[in-house]
Amino acid sequence: MFVLEIMPLLARAGGGGSSSGGGSGGGGIFALPAVVAAGVAGFVRSKTGSKAAGVAVGMAAGTAVSLLYLWGGTFAFIVAMISTVIGAFGGAWADKLGRFRKGSAAAQRSVQQAAASDAAWSPERLTEYAASIFGKFQHDWQQMDVASIRTYTTQRYANHISLMLYALQQMGRANHMSNIRIKEIIITSAHDDANDQQDRVSFGILAQANDQLIDTTSGDVLTATTEEFGEQWNFVRHENTWLLDSIDQATEEESMLVRSLRQFAADNRMYFSPDWGNLLLPTRGQLFKVGFKNADINNHIIGFWTGDLLVQLYTYRTKEDESGDQYVVGQINLPKSYGGILVERRGKLLSRLKAPRGYNKVSLEWGDFNKRYQVYATDENQVTSFELLNPSFMAWLYDQDIKVNIEVVDNVVYLYAKLSANEQRYEAMLEILKRSHKELKM
Repeated sequence: MFVLEIMPLLARAGGGGSSSGGGSGGGGIFALPAVVAAGVAGFVRSKTGSKAAGVAVGMAAGTAVSLLYLWGGTFAFIVAMISTVIGAFGGAWADKLGRFRKGSAAAQRSVQQAAASDAAWSPERLTEYAASIFGKFQHDWQQMDVASIRTYTTQRYANHISLMLYALQQMGRANHMSNIRIKEIIITSAHDDANDQQDRVSFGILAQANDQLIDTTSGDVLTATTEEFGEQWNFVRHENTWLLDSIDQATEEESMLVRSLRQFAADNRMYFSPDWGNLLLPTRGQLFKVGFKNADINNHIIGFWTGDLLVQLYTYRTKEDESGDQYVVGQINLPKSYGGILVERRGKLLSRLKAPRGYNKVSLEWGDFNKRYQVYATDENQVTSFELLNPSFMAWLYDQDIKVNIEVVDNVVYLYAKLSANEQRYEAMLEILKRSHKELKM
Protein backbone atom coordinates (compact mmCIF):
# COMPACT_ATOMS: atom_id res chain seq x y z
CA MET A 1 0.00 0.00 0.00
CA PHE A 2 1.30 3.41 -0.94
CA VAL A 3 0.23 6.18 1.42
CA LEU A 4 1.25 9.63 0.26
CA GLU A 5 1.98 12.54 2.51
CA ILE A 6 -0.94 14.94 2.84
CA MET A 7 -0.91 16.90 -0.40
CA PRO A 8 -2.44 20.36 -0.85
CA LEU A 9 -4.22 20.39 -4.21
CA LEU A 10 -7.03 22.46 -5.66
CA ALA A 11 -10.44 20.84 -6.10
CA ARG A 12 -12.69 17.81 -6.09
CA ALA A 13 -14.46 17.11 -9.37
CA GLY A 14 -16.41 14.84 -11.66
CA GLY A 15 -19.76 14.84 -9.91
CA GLY A 16 -20.33 12.26 -7.23
CA GLY A 17 -22.70 11.03 -4.62
CA SER A 18 -24.22 12.40 -1.50
CA SER A 19 -21.66 13.91 0.81
CA SER A 20 -22.15 11.51 3.68
CA GLY A 21 -23.06 8.40 1.76
CA GLY A 22 -26.01 7.75 4.03
CA GLY A 23 -28.54 9.32 6.31
CA SER A 24 -29.67 8.99 9.88
CA GLY A 25 -33.37 9.61 9.58
CA GLY A 26 -35.90 7.15 10.89
CA GLY A 27 -33.59 5.48 13.40
CA GLY A 28 -35.78 6.30 16.40
CA ILE A 29 -35.26 8.56 19.38
CA PHE A 30 -32.24 6.59 20.62
CA ALA A 31 -30.40 7.15 17.33
CA LEU A 32 -29.57 10.75 18.27
CA PRO A 33 -26.61 9.95 20.59
CA ALA A 34 -25.15 7.64 17.93
CA VAL A 35 -25.53 10.27 15.22
CA VAL A 36 -23.85 12.96 17.34
CA ALA A 37 -21.06 10.62 18.51
CA ALA A 38 -20.38 9.33 14.99
CA GLY A 39 -20.32 12.81 13.47
CA VAL A 40 -17.96 14.20 16.09
CA ALA A 41 -15.72 11.10 16.04
CA GLY A 42 -15.39 11.20 12.27
CA PHE A 43 -14.65 14.92 12.29
CA VAL A 44 -11.96 14.62 14.97
CA ARG A 45 -10.35 11.62 13.26
CA SER A 46 -10.25 13.49 9.94
CA LYS A 47 -8.61 16.51 11.60
CA THR A 48 -6.12 14.68 13.84
CA GLY A 49 -5.59 11.40 12.00
CA SER A 50 -6.15 9.60 15.31
CA LYS A 51 -8.95 7.06 15.68
CA ALA A 52 -8.44 7.02 19.45
CA ALA A 53 -8.94 10.78 19.63
CA GLY A 54 -12.03 10.44 17.48
CA VAL A 55 -13.51 7.80 19.79
CA ALA A 56 -12.71 9.80 22.94
CA VAL A 57 -14.21 13.08 21.76
CA GLY A 58 -17.12 11.30 20.08
CA MET A 59 -17.88 9.47 23.33
CA ALA A 60 -17.80 12.75 25.24
CA ALA A 61 -20.23 14.39 22.81
CA GLY A 62 -22.55 11.39 22.79
CA THR A 63 -22.49 11.18 26.58
CA ALA A 64 -23.49 14.83 26.86
CA VAL A 65 -26.51 14.11 24.68
CA SER A 66 -27.26 10.89 26.58
CA LEU A 67 -27.58 12.80 29.85
CA LEU A 68 -30.82 14.23 28.49
CA TYR A 69 -32.25 10.70 28.53
CA LEU A 70 -32.02 10.55 32.33
CA TRP A 71 -35.45 12.18 32.28
CA GLY A 72 -36.71 8.84 30.97
CA GLY A 73 -35.06 6.84 33.72
CA THR A 74 -31.96 4.69 34.12
CA PHE A 75 -32.91 2.24 31.38
CA ALA A 76 -33.31 5.03 28.82
CA PHE A 77 -29.90 6.44 29.78
CA ILE A 78 -28.23 3.01 29.40
CA VAL A 79 -29.73 2.53 25.94
CA ALA A 80 -28.57 6.03 24.95
CA MET A 81 -25.03 5.25 26.13
CA ILE A 82 -24.98 2.01 24.13
CA SER A 83 -26.03 4.10 21.13
CA THR A 84 -23.18 6.51 21.92
CA VAL A 85 -20.55 3.75 22.00
CA ILE A 86 -21.73 2.31 18.69
CA GLY A 87 -21.72 5.75 17.08
CA ALA A 88 -18.30 6.80 18.39
CA PHE A 89 -16.52 3.64 17.24
CA GLY A 90 -18.42 3.56 13.96
CA GLY A 91 -17.55 7.17 13.19
CA ALA A 92 -13.88 6.78 14.05
CA TRP A 93 -13.42 3.52 12.15
CA ALA A 94 -15.60 4.31 9.13
CA ASP A 95 -13.58 3.48 6.03
CA LYS A 96 -14.50 5.52 2.95
CA LEU A 97 -12.32 3.20 0.83
CA GLY A 98 -13.74 0.01 2.32
CA ARG A 99 -15.62 -1.13 -0.79
CA PHE A 100 -12.47 -0.70 -2.89
CA ARG A 101 -9.96 -2.44 -0.59
CA LYS A 102 -11.13 -6.02 -1.08
CA GLY A 103 -8.90 -6.76 -4.05
CA SER A 104 -6.06 -4.42 -3.12
CA ALA A 105 -3.52 -7.04 -1.99
CA ALA A 106 -3.97 -9.13 -5.14
CA ALA A 107 -3.83 -6.01 -7.33
CA GLN A 108 -0.55 -4.91 -5.80
CA ARG A 109 0.96 -8.34 -6.42
CA SER A 110 -0.16 -8.18 -10.05
CA VAL A 111 1.43 -4.76 -10.48
CA GLN A 112 4.71 -5.93 -8.93
CA GLN A 113 4.82 -8.92 -11.28
CA ALA A 114 4.05 -6.79 -14.34
CA ALA A 115 6.69 -4.23 -13.35
CA ALA A 116 9.40 -6.91 -13.51
CA SER A 117 9.19 -6.89 -17.32
CA ASP A 118 7.44 -3.60 -18.13
CA ALA A 119 8.51 -0.25 -16.68
CA ALA A 120 5.05 1.20 -17.34
CA TRP A 121 3.84 -0.91 -14.40
CA SER A 122 6.22 0.55 -11.81
CA PRO A 123 3.98 0.81 -8.70
CA GLU A 124 5.74 3.91 -7.42
CA ARG A 125 5.45 5.73 -10.75
CA LEU A 126 1.86 4.61 -11.23
CA THR A 127 0.87 5.90 -7.80
CA GLU A 128 2.62 9.23 -8.33
CA TYR A 129 0.99 9.54 -11.76
CA ALA A 130 -2.49 8.82 -10.38
CA ALA A 131 -2.00 11.44 -7.66
CA SER A 132 -0.84 14.03 -10.20
CA ILE A 133 -3.82 13.37 -12.49
CA PHE A 134 -6.12 13.63 -9.47
CA GLY A 135 -4.82 17.13 -8.78
CA LYS A 136 -4.79 18.22 -12.42
CA PHE A 137 -8.33 17.00 -12.96
CA GLN A 138 -9.59 18.97 -9.97
CA HIS A 139 -8.07 22.17 -11.36
CA ASP A 140 -9.41 21.59 -14.87
CA TRP A 141 -12.88 20.73 -13.57
CA GLN A 142 -13.03 23.94 -11.57
CA GLN A 143 -11.83 25.95 -14.56
CA MET A 144 -14.15 24.00 -16.91
CA ASP A 145 -11.14 23.36 -19.13
CA VAL A 146 -12.38 20.51 -21.33
CA ALA A 147 -9.46 20.86 -23.76
CA SER A 148 -6.99 20.09 -20.98
CA ILE A 149 -9.11 17.23 -19.64
CA ARG A 150 -9.04 15.57 -23.06
CA THR A 151 -5.24 15.27 -22.90
CA TYR A 152 -5.28 12.66 -20.10
CA THR A 153 -8.71 10.99 -20.34
CA THR A 154 -10.27 8.55 -22.77
CA GLN A 155 -12.47 10.06 -25.45
CA ARG A 156 -15.58 8.49 -23.94
CA TYR A 157 -14.92 9.87 -20.47
CA ALA A 158 -13.90 13.28 -21.79
CA ASN A 159 -17.23 13.48 -23.63
CA HIS A 160 -19.07 12.58 -20.42
CA ILE A 161 -17.20 15.23 -18.42
CA SER A 162 -17.83 17.86 -21.10
CA LEU A 163 -21.59 17.23 -20.81
CA MET A 164 -21.43 17.56 -17.02
CA LEU A 165 -19.65 20.88 -17.33
CA TYR A 166 -22.03 22.08 -20.04
CA ALA A 167 -24.97 21.25 -17.76
CA LEU A 168 -23.31 23.14 -14.89
CA GLN A 169 -22.91 26.17 -17.14
CA GLN A 170 -26.57 26.00 -18.17
CA MET A 171 -27.54 25.96 -14.48
CA GLY A 172 -25.28 28.96 -13.80
CA ARG A 173 -23.05 27.05 -11.39
CA ALA A 174 -19.44 26.20 -10.68
CA ASN A 175 -17.88 23.64 -8.35
CA HIS A 176 -15.19 25.50 -6.36
CA MET A 177 -12.92 23.67 -3.96
CA SER A 178 -9.82 24.51 -2.00
CA ASN A 179 -7.37 22.98 0.44
CA ILE A 180 -7.84 19.50 -0.98
CA ARG A 181 -5.56 16.86 0.50
CA ILE A 182 -4.93 13.29 -0.56
CA LYS A 183 -4.80 11.33 2.68
CA GLU A 184 -4.36 7.87 1.22
CA ILE A 185 -3.94 6.29 -2.20
CA ILE A 186 -3.81 2.54 -2.85
CA ILE A 187 -3.83 0.27 -5.87
CA THR A 188 -7.20 -1.51 -5.82
CA SER A 189 -7.41 -3.35 -9.14
CA ALA A 190 -5.07 -4.27 -11.98
CA HIS A 191 -5.07 -6.31 -15.18
CA ASP A 192 -1.92 -6.90 -17.24
CA ASP A 193 -2.97 -7.92 -20.74
CA ALA A 194 -0.66 -10.14 -22.79
CA ASN A 195 -0.35 -7.61 -25.62
CA ASP A 196 -0.88 -4.46 -23.50
CA GLN A 197 -4.10 -3.60 -25.38
CA GLN A 198 -6.38 -4.18 -22.41
CA ASP A 199 -4.11 -3.09 -19.54
CA ARG A 200 -5.95 -1.31 -16.76
CA VAL A 201 -5.29 -0.22 -13.19
CA SER A 202 -7.40 1.42 -10.48
CA PHE A 203 -6.58 3.48 -7.39
CA GLY A 204 -8.61 4.07 -4.27
CA ILE A 205 -8.16 7.69 -3.18
CA LEU A 206 -9.18 9.11 0.20
CA ALA A 207 -9.18 12.90 0.22
CA GLN A 208 -10.61 15.91 2.00
CA ALA A 209 -11.43 19.39 0.74
CA ASN A 210 -13.42 22.55 1.18
CA ASP A 211 -16.02 21.68 -1.46
CA GLN A 212 -18.40 24.46 -2.53
CA LEU A 213 -21.14 24.63 -5.14
CA ILE A 214 -21.42 28.26 -6.28
CA ASP A 215 -24.19 30.17 -8.04
CA THR A 216 -22.15 32.08 -10.61
CA THR A 217 -24.79 34.80 -11.02
CA SER A 218 -25.25 35.75 -7.38
CA GLY A 219 -22.03 34.36 -5.95
CA ASP A 220 -24.05 32.51 -3.30
CA VAL A 221 -22.66 29.29 -1.83
CA LEU A 222 -25.38 26.69 -2.45
CA THR A 223 -23.68 23.85 -0.56
CA ALA A 224 -20.41 23.44 1.29
CA THR A 225 -18.68 20.51 2.98
CA THR A 226 -15.25 19.63 4.32
CA GLU A 227 -15.97 15.92 4.74
CA GLU A 228 -13.56 13.21 3.65
CA PHE A 229 -14.54 11.42 0.46
CA GLY A 230 -13.49 8.17 -1.12
CA GLU A 231 -13.28 7.44 -4.84
CA GLN A 232 -11.81 4.86 -7.18
CA TRP A 233 -9.98 6.24 -10.21
CA ASN A 234 -9.81 3.86 -13.15
CA PHE A 235 -7.10 4.10 -15.81
CA VAL A 236 -6.59 2.26 -19.10
CA ARG A 237 -3.33 1.98 -20.98
CA HIS A 238 -2.79 3.78 -24.26
CA GLU A 239 0.62 2.90 -25.69
CA ASN A 240 3.07 3.97 -22.95
CA THR A 241 0.75 6.24 -20.99
CA TRP A 242 -2.37 5.82 -18.89
CA LEU A 243 -5.71 7.56 -19.52
CA LEU A 244 -8.40 8.20 -16.93
CA ASP A 245 -11.49 6.23 -17.99
CA SER A 246 -13.93 6.67 -15.09
CA ILE A 247 -14.33 7.55 -11.41
CA ASP A 248 -16.33 5.38 -9.00
CA GLN A 249 -17.86 6.85 -5.85
CA ALA A 250 -17.62 5.19 -2.45
CA THR A 251 -21.28 6.10 -1.93
CA GLU A 252 -22.50 3.95 -4.84
CA GLU A 253 -25.01 1.29 -3.78
CA GLU A 254 -25.42 -1.87 -5.85
CA SER A 255 -29.02 -2.17 -4.66
CA MET A 256 -29.87 1.19 -6.26
CA LEU A 257 -28.43 0.34 -9.69
CA VAL A 258 -31.01 0.08 -12.50
CA ARG A 259 -29.31 -1.90 -15.25
CA SER A 260 -31.98 -1.11 -17.84
CA LEU A 261 -31.10 2.58 -17.53
CA ARG A 262 -27.40 1.83 -17.96
CA GLN A 263 -28.24 -0.11 -21.12
CA PHE A 264 -30.51 2.67 -22.37
CA ALA A 265 -27.65 5.14 -22.04
CA ALA A 266 -25.33 2.87 -24.01
CA ASP A 267 -27.93 2.24 -26.74
CA ASN A 268 -28.56 5.97 -27.20
CA ARG A 269 -24.93 7.13 -27.00
CA MET A 270 -25.57 8.83 -23.70
CA TYR A 271 -23.57 8.64 -20.47
CA PHE A 272 -24.42 6.89 -17.22
CA SER A 273 -23.37 7.52 -13.60
CA PRO A 274 -24.57 5.09 -10.88
CA ASP A 275 -24.36 7.74 -8.17
CA TRP A 276 -24.77 11.48 -8.61
CA GLY A 277 -24.77 14.42 -6.24
CA ASN A 278 -26.88 17.57 -6.25
CA LEU A 279 -24.69 19.57 -8.63
CA LEU A 280 -27.50 19.99 -11.15
CA LEU A 281 -30.58 20.08 -8.92
CA PRO A 282 -32.56 23.34 -8.64
CA THR A 283 -32.67 25.09 -5.28
CA ARG A 284 -36.30 26.08 -5.73
CA GLY A 285 -39.49 24.69 -7.20
CA GLN A 286 -41.93 22.23 -5.67
CA LEU A 287 -40.31 18.84 -6.31
CA PHE A 288 -36.76 19.57 -5.16
CA LYS A 289 -37.10 22.39 -2.64
CA VAL A 290 -36.96 20.09 0.41
CA GLY A 291 -34.41 17.63 -0.85
CA PHE A 292 -31.71 19.80 -2.43
CA LYS A 293 -29.18 19.52 0.40
CA ASN A 294 -29.83 15.92 1.42
CA ALA A 295 -31.23 14.23 -1.67
CA ASP A 296 -29.89 11.04 -3.16
CA ILE A 297 -29.52 10.94 -6.95
CA ASN A 298 -28.80 7.62 -8.66
CA ASN A 299 -28.75 6.13 -12.17
CA HIS A 300 -28.00 9.47 -13.79
CA ILE A 301 -28.11 9.60 -17.60
CA ILE A 302 -27.03 12.65 -19.58
CA GLY A 303 -26.69 13.37 -23.28
CA PHE A 304 -28.16 14.83 -26.47
CA TRP A 305 -30.73 12.77 -28.32
CA THR A 306 -31.03 15.08 -31.32
CA GLY A 307 -30.13 18.69 -31.88
CA ASP A 308 -28.95 20.76 -28.96
CA LEU A 309 -31.49 19.91 -26.20
CA LEU A 310 -29.67 18.45 -23.22
CA VAL A 311 -31.56 15.49 -21.74
CA GLN A 312 -31.13 13.87 -18.33
CA LEU A 313 -32.87 10.98 -16.60
CA TYR A 314 -32.33 9.75 -13.05
CA THR A 315 -33.86 8.31 -9.92
CA TYR A 316 -34.36 10.76 -7.07
CA ARG A 317 -34.88 10.07 -3.38
CA THR A 318 -35.83 12.98 -1.13
CA LYS A 319 -33.62 11.67 1.68
CA GLU A 320 -30.37 9.75 1.59
CA ASP A 321 -31.87 6.85 3.55
CA GLU A 322 -34.79 4.63 2.60
CA SER A 323 -37.34 6.81 4.43
CA GLY A 324 -37.39 9.30 1.56
CA ASP A 325 -39.92 9.30 -1.27
CA GLN A 326 -38.64 7.78 -4.51
CA TYR A 327 -39.15 9.41 -7.92
CA VAL A 328 -38.09 8.80 -11.48
CA VAL A 329 -37.28 12.12 -13.16
CA GLY A 330 -36.75 13.14 -16.76
CA GLN A 331 -35.05 16.49 -17.29
CA ILE A 332 -34.66 18.62 -20.41
CA ASN A 333 -32.71 21.89 -20.54
CA LEU A 334 -34.26 24.50 -22.83
CA PRO A 335 -32.71 27.54 -24.52
CA LYS A 336 -35.15 29.98 -22.84
CA SER A 337 -36.63 30.53 -19.37
CA TYR A 338 -40.31 30.05 -18.54
CA GLY A 339 -40.09 31.10 -14.90
CA GLY A 340 -41.96 28.65 -12.69
CA ILE A 341 -44.72 26.37 -14.04
CA LEU A 342 -46.29 23.45 -12.19
CA VAL A 343 -48.64 20.98 -13.92
CA GLU A 344 -50.13 18.43 -11.50
CA ARG A 345 -52.57 15.61 -12.12
CA ARG A 346 -55.74 15.92 -10.09
CA GLY A 347 -55.95 13.12 -7.55
CA LYS A 348 -59.07 11.08 -6.91
CA LEU A 349 -59.06 12.07 -3.26
CA LEU A 350 -56.47 14.76 -2.66
CA SER A 351 -55.39 17.69 -4.80
CA ARG A 352 -53.52 20.87 -3.99
CA LEU A 353 -55.94 23.28 -2.30
CA LYS A 354 -54.10 26.51 -3.03
CA ALA A 355 -51.32 27.80 -5.23
CA PRO A 356 -47.73 27.53 -3.96
CA ARG A 357 -46.21 30.75 -2.68
CA GLY A 358 -45.31 33.03 -5.60
CA TYR A 359 -47.50 31.07 -8.05
CA ASN A 360 -50.98 31.77 -9.42
CA LYS A 361 -53.49 29.18 -10.55
CA VAL A 362 -54.04 29.17 -14.32
CA SER A 363 -57.08 27.77 -16.16
CA LEU A 364 -56.63 26.78 -19.80
CA GLU A 365 -59.25 26.89 -22.54
CA TRP A 366 -59.65 23.11 -22.78
CA GLY A 367 -62.35 21.89 -20.41
CA ASP A 368 -61.19 18.28 -20.23
CA PHE A 369 -57.66 19.40 -19.44
CA ASN A 370 -58.79 21.50 -16.47
CA LYS A 371 -60.68 18.48 -15.11
CA ARG A 372 -57.53 16.37 -15.25
CA TYR A 373 -54.75 18.80 -14.34
CA GLN A 374 -54.08 21.82 -12.15
CA VAL A 375 -51.67 24.44 -13.51
CA TYR A 376 -49.80 27.04 -11.45
CA ALA A 377 -47.32 29.59 -12.76
CA THR A 378 -45.23 32.53 -11.63
CA ASP A 379 -46.05 34.26 -14.97
CA GLU A 380 -49.32 33.32 -16.69
CA ASN A 381 -48.07 34.64 -20.04
CA GLN A 382 -45.33 32.00 -20.10
CA VAL A 383 -47.88 29.18 -19.81
CA THR A 384 -49.41 29.83 -23.23
CA SER A 385 -46.01 29.56 -24.94
CA PHE A 386 -44.87 26.38 -23.16
CA GLU A 387 -44.76 23.72 -25.89
CA LEU A 388 -45.81 20.72 -23.79
CA LEU A 389 -49.13 22.31 -22.79
CA ASN A 390 -50.98 21.36 -25.96
CA PRO A 391 -54.19 19.26 -26.02
CA SER A 392 -52.87 16.24 -27.93
CA PHE A 393 -49.74 15.73 -25.84
CA MET A 394 -51.42 16.27 -22.48
CA ALA A 395 -54.29 13.92 -23.40
CA TRP A 396 -51.74 11.28 -24.39
CA LEU A 397 -49.79 11.86 -21.18
CA TYR A 398 -52.90 11.48 -19.04
CA ASP A 399 -53.69 8.11 -20.63
CA GLN A 400 -50.30 6.63 -19.71
CA ASP A 401 -50.21 4.16 -16.84
CA ILE A 402 -47.47 6.09 -15.03
CA LYS A 403 -48.81 9.22 -13.31
CA VAL A 404 -46.51 12.00 -14.49
CA ASN A 405 -46.44 15.61 -13.32
CA ILE A 406 -44.51 18.44 -14.95
CA GLU A 407 -42.51 21.23 -13.38
CA VAL A 408 -40.56 24.00 -15.08
CA VAL A 409 -37.90 25.89 -13.14
CA ASP A 410 -36.48 28.68 -15.29
CA ASN A 411 -35.04 26.93 -18.38
CA VAL A 412 -35.36 23.34 -17.15
CA VAL A 413 -38.33 20.99 -17.62
CA TYR A 414 -38.81 18.15 -15.11
CA LEU A 415 -41.19 15.27 -15.81
CA TYR A 416 -41.52 13.18 -12.69
CA ALA A 417 -43.51 10.34 -11.18
CA LYS A 418 -43.52 9.06 -7.63
CA LEU A 419 -42.73 5.37 -7.30
CA SER A 420 -44.22 3.05 -4.71
CA ALA A 421 -42.14 0.39 -2.96
CA ASN A 422 -40.41 -1.95 -5.45
CA GLU A 423 -42.14 -0.24 -8.37
CA GLN A 424 -40.05 0.13 -11.53
CA ARG A 425 -41.55 2.33 -14.25
CA TYR A 426 -38.33 3.43 -15.89
CA GLU A 427 -39.18 2.21 -19.39
CA ALA A 428 -42.50 4.08 -19.26
CA MET A 429 -40.74 7.29 -18.22
CA LEU A 430 -38.21 6.83 -21.01
CA GLU A 431 -41.03 6.73 -23.56
CA ILE A 432 -42.63 9.84 -22.07
CA LEU A 433 -39.30 11.65 -22.11
CA LYS A 434 -38.81 10.74 -25.78
CA ARG A 435 -42.29 12.04 -26.69
CA SER A 436 -41.70 15.22 -24.67
CA HIS A 437 -38.41 15.75 -26.45
CA LYS A 438 -40.18 15.59 -29.82
CA GLU A 439 -42.82 18.10 -28.69
CA LEU A 440 -40.16 20.52 -27.47
CA LYS A 441 -38.42 20.31 -30.86
CA MET A 442 -41.60 21.43 -32.69
